[in-house]
Amino acid sequence: MKKSKADGNSMSDNKAPKATHLSRESRVGEGWQAEKSALTRQAILEAAVRCFVEYGYAQTTTAMIAGEARVSRGAMMHHFPSRSAVMNAVVGYLHVRRLNEYRALMTGIESPDENLTRKTIRTSVESAWKYVNLPSFVAYQELLAAARTDKELAEAVSEVEQDFEREFLKTVRTVFPHWKQVKSLQAAHDLVQFVMQGMGVAYSSSNREQRARRVIETVTDHLERIYLADTGDA
Repeated sequence: MKKSKADGNSMSDNKAPKATHLSRESRVGEGWQAEKSALTRQAILEAAVRCFVEYGYAQTTTAMIAGEARVSRGAMMHHFPSRSAVMNAVVGYLHVRRLNEYRALMTGIESPDENLTRKTIRTSVESAWKYVNLPSFVAYQELLAAARTDKELAEAVSEVEQDFEREFLKTVRTVFPHWKQVKSLQAAHDLVQFVMQGMGVAYSSSNREQRARRVIETVTDHLERIYLADTGDA
């Protein structure tokens, strides 16, 4: 029995969707593999940060990171073929994470529309103190200490440091548009940053929290003076 022309067209039409369906499955598979790879990479970087906090930079090995991330040695080497590769990648990862954490803390402050109150200023200092107690800050301090004698790591750190400082100050300007002079805002920012960082690395100091509260109060006093001088209300 001869097949009609219409029958022939029908058979041809039935084949086309099948090819399209396979192509779609292939694309979905590729997308899943890419997502899986990205998730594995992130898990490794987060595990590295935890290892820095727990054991320190010098004691952290790729095997330890792989174990903490619960990935195979092969998966670890696929994403990061050497210890220096993962360490350099952690620098970039922490750069983004630290900025996001700082922004979250600062943008959560209720800032008045007109003049800053002492309460708001103190809250910003307290937020800076919370920031230097985060695991990301501790891990980054480990990297900074190691970068002093590790040339390759120092280069990776220096690439993000300038951008970090610029973004830090940009966040402060956004949260506190009340400061009229950039110079006075920079001075206020530096005062908070350096004092809080100094307290942050004093891990084993006695009565740490009690001493921190006293310093927070003192820094708040100075910031209030800087602000009042800046606005002409002193």
